[in-house]
Amino acid sequence: MSKSTDLLAALRGCLLAVMTIWSGYAIAIIDVTENIELEGYVKAQNVIREQSLGSSELIMQRNTVQLEGKYYFLKDGKAFGRFNAGRLEEATLTIIGRSVYDSVFDHRDSFKDLDDFNGSNIREVFVDLVIPPFSFRVGRQQVVWGETDNFRALDILNPIDLSWHWSQEPWEDIRIPLWMVRGIYDIGKIGPFEETFIESVWIPADFEPNIVSTDPRYPWSFYGAGLPEVANATVIDGTLYDLNVAINDRGPGKSMSEGQAGVRFKGIWRDIEFSLNYFNGYSTTTGVKFRPELTRIEGDDLYTSVDLVNPRIEVFGVTANYSEDRFTQSVLRLEASVTKGIPVSYKPDTPLSVDPEQDLFDTTDQMVIMFGMDRPTWIRALNRSRTFFFSGQLFWRRYLDYSRHYQGLSAVAPAMVGGQVIPGRFVSEVASTPNQDEFVFTLGISTTYGRAGKIKPGFVFAYDPRSTGALNKLTLEYLWSKHFVVKASQSFYWRKDDDEFGPWAIGDLYGRKDRRRNETTIEMIFQF
Repeated sequence: MSKSTDLLAALRGCLLAVMTIWSGYAIAIIDVTENIELEGYVKAQNVIREQSLGSSELIMQRNTVQLEGKYYFLKDGKAFGRFNAGRLEEATLTIIGRSVYDSVFDHRDSFKDLDDFNGSNIREVFVDLVIPPFSFRVGRQQVVWGETDNFRALDILNPIDLSWHWSQEPWEDIRIPLWMVRGIYDIGKIGPFEETFIESVWIPADFEPNIVSTDPRYPWSFYGAGLPEVANATVIDGTLYDLNVAINDRGPGKSMSEGQAGVRFKGIWRDIEFSLNYFNGYSTTTGVKFRPELTRIEGDDLYTSVDLVNPRIEVFGVTANYSEDRFTQSVLRLEASVTKGIPVSYKPDTPLSVDPEQDLFDTTDQMVIMFGMDRPTWIRALNRSRTFFFSGQLFWRRYLDYSRHYQGLSAVAPAMVGGQVIPGRFVSEVASTPNQDEFVFTLGISTTYGRAGKIKPGFVFAYDPRSTGALNKLTLEYLWSKHFVVKASQSFYWRKDDDEFGPWAIGDLYGRKDRRRNETTIEMIFQF
């Protein structure tokens, strides 16, 4: 498709969504009653990908409706306005539903044989109960811990769905809600600490791994550092075999004995807001365990089996933020965690002394530290009436028991026998070894212009110094009214070093000439 055709299709999608928005406005207002609150949004999101100058394709034409209804069935100790509830002061029922329709799967011939992401579901449904000094939330929900932006260190209780649009969506839209119980004990002042509380989370029988699309036909699939193909062959001692892999899901079940739990203590000490965190659960990153005893050769076929595993993990963490007004006039942020039990893969040539079971699988301990600084700053030459908001982060991840035999990204390459490429046959190979220390630096800048700050430009920069991969993102948001918002953004992925691959998929993978994922996004949102 040409770029002009893609743009016209995107604008048509936005126009259709706007017509739907305005036609449904009155209904949304009528649904609000004395004990029922209704809020939500309608969003048209259109994404055009530019792999090179003059080459583009429409990869998303998604229309989303999300509604959140809250029913106050108990207020001021009275249930339904008539029954005395004793110490129970307040109780509410919240239901959040979302419906998605992406028309790009209908009119793009290359997408018509794929399963789309369309459908409707109840994302969250929970009951809030207030019994001072306790409060509880019971049901399918999200729980957010941590201080980081765009990267996760302690925000790990809910898995994430990266199949929609990788990590380019807001976290609240791609977290996968889980059935859990969350309780908070409001302590208040205790010793030198103020505004303290203890939060506990119990996930009794619900586990979901992160969702990552690996089918290379999807626009936001993750297929490593090689070709956008699926490995279907292997070469052993110069002989080509068709590869047949049996995949067995050995992840946690849904029984109460395989539950997960966490606790957090939060408070303020000498103007430092801090938290201490502990979580015992399962890795949402799925590991792959090779089964050598089930590998055999029959004729021209090699049969093997792998287990998908999500080992139990323990996470110890701390967060802190401090408003430093004397020297930097900034908010300083810290988040640190140590996670025990993260799954890793070994290279195929790993010696027996390192991998005695020869299953190419192990678990490791990992430390993550994030330092952040947020600061409003006057740049009067660019904006006379409002400050610019600067937000920077340094994200450091370290393997505490690192092995040079760890396998990083894999790659799919053409199968070769005797120096000849075999058409239609592809093999998997190791593309990289992870570094013991991994870094990412991010910088976000934003400000507002116009009456009531209706115009909001923004800039985001993320850089991995080891892989030299980077993302630049320019955004422009216009608040048409208190309900209607128009957003436009342009993302550029680039890299300098063609040999290094990092773990973040910032620009090292998506900035390559053969798979560049530069994107133009147009969004129209009606919120109420």
